[in-house]
Amino acid sequence: MAGRSFSRGEARLDLQGHFPWGVAMSGRLQGLTEALIARPFVYDLVQTLAGRARVGKRLKASFAALPPGRLLDVGSADGGLASWLNFEGVFIDIDLRPLAALRRRGRGSRAVVADAAALPFRDRAFDVSLCVAVSHHLDDHQLVGAVGELGRVTAGSLLFLDALRKDHRRLSRWLWSHDRGRHPRTIETLRAALERRFHLRQEQEFTVYHQYVLWVGSPL
Repeated sequence: MAGRSFSRGEARLDLQGHFPWGVAMSGRLQGLTEALIARPFVYDLVQTLAGRARVGKRLKASFAALPPGRLLDVGSADGGLASWLNFEGVFIDIDLRPLAALRRRGRGSRAVVADAAALPFRDRAFDVSLCVAVSHHLDDHQLVGAVGELGRVTAGSLLFLDALRKDHRRLSRWLWSHDRGRHPRTIETLRAALERRFHLRQEQEFTVYHQYVLWVGSPL
């Protein structure tokens, strides 16, 4: 949004330059760590170590329970979620680069460069909308806009998942410090944002290193 991809961004360290076990890093080592995490394949490795596959199993079970229909994946990046869940749909991202990779795999007609806060689709265009690991990349204004647009274009169900801000958990703080998203939120803040446009009929909170929330909701 506003020039920032859902899946691309700047890696950074927030914890006063400390590793999770409390050893201070030099400025040079901190800079090297940031540069490494900024590399896509290293970032993917960090996400794998953070339990991406285990989180995906939870997501897959909830997705399988939804009726089939027209599907929108907001913040799709290169379509990795579609490959994991085995679906076809319309894929949007603010960044053309990952969509180009998706198009090379034969989904070009369904890949759209778009801002989640200004979706180029008619009202109730999709039976199911996915918003997975996106909200922590959005500032508060962008989040309000994205939720509003999801509520407008979704006819049936929203499947929403993201990691939560848990400042009291050292591991969570460390994982967030290595994430490209700069806006992690508490479950209360996310719930309040979504409930402006959705009835949240299912909620799961679980821990896989991070703490996560998964919601299934219906537009109001």
